[in-house]
Amino acid sequence: MLENKYYIYITPEEGLIVWDIYNPNPAQCGFVAYFGKVFQFVEKSLKHKGLTFYVTMTEMNELPCYGKNVIVVMLGDELCRIPKYIDQVGAIFKCYGTSQIVGCNPLFQPSYLNLVTGIQYLRNLVIRLPGMLKYQSKKVKNWVLNTSKVAPIYDIPLGYYNSEDLPIKNIEDRFYDVFFAGSAIHETYPIWSLQYWLRTPKTISREQMMLSANRFQEKHPEFKVESSITQAFGATGDSKAANSYSERMMNTKICLAPRGTSFETYRFFEAIKYGCIVITEALPSRWFYDNSPAIEITDWHDLESTLEKLLSNKQLMQEIHQKSLHWWQTKCSEAVVGEYIAENLNSLIDSR
Repeated sequence: MLENKYYIYITPEEGLIVWDIYNPNPAQCGFVAYFGKVFQFVEKSLKHKGLTFYVTMTEMNELPCYGKNVIVVMLGDELCRIPKYIDQVGAIFKCYGTSQIVGCNPLFQPSYLNLVTGIQYLRNLVIRLPGMLKYQSKKVKNWVLNTSKVAPIYDIPLGYYNSEDLPIKNIEDRFYDVFFAGSAIHETYPIWSLQYWLRTPKTISREQMMLSANRFQEKHPEFKVESSITQAFGATGDSKAANSYSERMMNTKICLAPRGTSFETYRFFEAIKYGCIVITEALPSRWFYDNSPAIEITDWHDLESTLEKLLSNKQLMQEIHQKSLHWWQTKCSEAVVGEYIAENLNSLIDSR
């Protein structure tokens, strides 16, 4: 029997879901598949027992219980906020972190996409600001009183969304030269919403990417370019859909990973896992992104020239393919992230 307890906690209304981490992909919960395996490695390296792990998407306000033995793993807060219970738990491990990037320069590189991106950044900053100020005031208070009530927050990668474990194919044997499949609109905004009139950076960015990919295909019909817009995000826990997506990723040489609501996406990790060459937009500075083999471009109009350079150089593609596989194994795999969580918890609890 596990001495540490694991729960999925989406909202107070839905309540707690007891989670067997050795059944890492419960029905309709594809978003936790990666972390089910991560926690198996946590258990192997964690020296301490009696911990309670709450895995949540965006619950910022309340938890079923509190204490130094409570560890929060937050997977879906794209606004990079700081939870209100920061001084009531032992530690927080957070996808998307607590700091945002603009990811562009609206002043010196003006474009409609950069303008909307800047507006979204400022809007998110206004939402985040009260929590940031409270967090800093609590840290100052703890420093004055020489206490350690404020929990540390650790950055962790998103990992994959319901990805299957399929064989790794040599990049030269893959069917798709360029691949993208994903949604353009994640939610419908009301007519009085600013996003309704301006549109979102995600929608604009993906439209520009699709136009550039289509132009490249028209110019280079000898290459197999697969790009399509889906109606919804993810595979919603459907194993057949997940397997189909993973099979295409396994057979992809170059994967396009445009931004979503955030610059960080599951697709980055899904592609790296299979050794694809990833072309993405700006990425924040985090330990699992810094110096990665992904190719970052600031304008999707540069996609055509980037693809031409890559596809005309098989040796370069093979090198990036191997670097991607190595990056997954050393920075993003379930084992590495599990050990990262365990090491930080061991160090934190030992220091108390």
